[in-house]
Amino acid sequence: METVREQLSAAQKKGRLVEIFRYGDEAHFLAGNVVAVDNKFLLLKRVNQNGATDGAIVIRINTISKVATQSDYLKSLIAIVALARERHYVDIWHVEKLLSELDFSHRSILKATLKWAFKADQVVSLGIHPGRSEKTYTGFIASLKHEKLHLNVVDPTDLEARWQVKLAYADLNYVEVGSFNTFGITAVLERYMPKDYH
Repeated sequence: METVREQLSAAQKKGRLVEIFRYGDEAHFLAGNVVAVDNKFLLLKRVNQNGATDGAIVIRINTISKVATQSDYLKSLIAIVALARERHYVDIWHVEKLLSELDFSHRSILKATLKWAFKADQVVSLGIHPGRSEKTYTGFIASLKHEKLHLNVVDPTDLEARWQVKLAYADLNYVEVGSFNTFGITAVLERYMPKDYH
C-alpha cells in the first residue's frame, strides 16, 4: 500500500486533482493540484468548489489522514474548472505567478513560502494544531527568526486590535497564501490599517 507521500508524489507527476483529508475528519478537507512535496510538507494549489484557484497551501504531511485521486467530487470539479477557464475566473489571484516565484532550491517548502510572503508583504493564514481543533491566525509576518516567526494578527471584527503572536516553525501545520481569505484580509488592512501594514 502506498504511503501518503507516495500518493502525493504520484499525483504531482500525473498532474491529477486530489482530495486531501486531514486529522481524520471531513472538516479539514481540501482539493487541488500537488505542486511540490518534500520530507515534511506538501504544496497544494487549492481549487475551490467553484473551480477557481484559491491560493497556495502548505500542509504538514503527517496531518494528512487520506488522499483520494478518484471520486465523483473530483470528476465534477474537472467540469467546473473547465467552466471557470471558459469564463476567465480560474486564477483571478494569479496564483500561478506566485508559485513561479517560490524557490525551493535551498529551503523547505514551508520556509520558502514564508520567506516569499515576508519579502512580498503578503498576508498569510497560519494553522497550528493545539488539540482537537486547528487554531488559525491570519495577518502579515513581522519577522522571520531562526526557529520562529512573529505574525501581526488581523481581526476583521476588531479593527482597533493590534496584537502579535510568536509561532515556532515546528508548530505550523498549515500555511495559506494568495487565497480569497488572505486577499480579503489584505483589503481590510489597506483600507483601515495602512500604516501598520506597509
